[in-house]
Amino acid sequence: ITIIDSRENTTNINVNVVIANSDLWEIKNGKFYDDDEWIFLKIAKPLRDFSNASQVDKLISELDILQSKGYNTIEINCYWHHFDHNGDGIPDKSLAPLNWLINAIYKKGMYPCLSLETYAVGGGTIPSGFWDRNPDAYAIDDKGNRVKDTEYGFGSSVVSIFHSGYRSTVHEFIKNMAKGVDTDKILYFETTVEPQYMGSIALCYSKMAKKEYEKWREENQITDPESEMPPTFPIPASFVKNPTWNKFRAQFLAKWVNEDAAAYRSIAGEKAYVAVDYLDANENVQYLRMGDPIEFLTHLTEANIIQVNWSWYFPNNTPNQKAYNRVWKVLNEHSRDWVVSEHMTFNGSDFVNYTELQLNRILENTLKQGTRFGWEFVNVSNNSRDNFSLYEDDWAPKKVIKSVDNRWEYWLERIHTTEP
Repeated sequence: ITIIDSRENTTNINVNVVIANSDLWEIKNGKFYDDDEWIFLKIAKPLRDFSNASQVDKLISELDILQSKGYNTIEINCYWHHFDHNGDGIPDKSLAPLNWLINAIYKKGMYPCLSLETYAVGGGTIPSGFWDRNPDAYAIDDKGNRVKDTEYGFGSSVVSIFHSGYRSTVHEFIKNMAKGVDTDKILYFETTVEPQYMGSIALCYSKMAKKEYEKWREENQITDPESEMPPTFPIPASFVKNPTWNKFRAQFLAKWVNEDAAAYRSIAGEKAYVAVDYLDANENVQYLRMGDPIEFLTHLTEANIIQVNWSWYFPNNTPNQKAYNRVWKVLNEHSRDWVVSEHMTFNGSDFVNYTELQLNRILENTLKQGTRFGWEFVNVSNNSRDNFSLYEDDWAPKKVIKSVDNRWEYWLERIHTTEP
């Protein structure tokens, strides 16, 4: 593991700004407090290669710009393959640039957050060396084929979360990354982005999945033949939709996320805050994504922050009430001390066809649903040609983020005045 580089990178650091003090941070009752003051977080998620020193230095030089726009939190989303090329869970790249960034954010009185993306659906990539070490770790669909991410168009090979070698390697990677940074300066850690199986392909029917399923059936004394995994391909639709099978899938998905959270806390301490995305999109494929949403949420025991995605139901252009209802149902019935927030409150591409009035309705809806923690914006970068970026080359806000940036003082007042 690369030892932390203690170089002080003070690019554009304003010495008049009070340095953050993590001893004064607390998350309670759905809100973040700094020295007993409720702070609503405006979270910037800039997508970069944080193992690349030049990209990190550029972002450090832009922190003043981000702070001037009201951002007080920077979420650092690190891709596994950027840091660990041979896929053994031990970073091959120096963690020094990552530490420069964390220190620079902290010294500006802002809040660093750390996310490690370790899955391969929706943008992440498994390190190529991992497959050499684990050639049997591929996710298998209901036809018996290895799976690639055709749903999101990235074409990356999809790993089976049932593969113990995958999970143990990811745990080592999380621990090693956490060991290499000052975890006391991290406001919260995030498990892999949008944990799910897939929404367009039925997963997973690998040998590892069958082994884990049979073990679970035995532990729960389940013997009915209808819920036995078929021995041959193709898997019939009746089993793909079987409630017992999907209950197992939901519980195992939660187990995967819980174990990742535990890996963070094994280094950062038991009180470390952990955020988890809850992807509740098109209802007709929700069983494919996570088996049973309520079952998943019920068994999600290690999260502090639940980040709902979608917050807005795009097919009907209405609030995604079903997603929030499920989260609040589990929160209330099981007395969970959860923050309810959103993943990608806005991003550069999903909301471009909405008017300013509609964008304001979407933000108002998050407050109606109980969000008092913060809003997350992706991708916070200045690129006129990138449709996922929220800013033009000169940092002028694009349409989606304009109504946020240009009215930030209004939104802060609105957030506080809507407080019951």
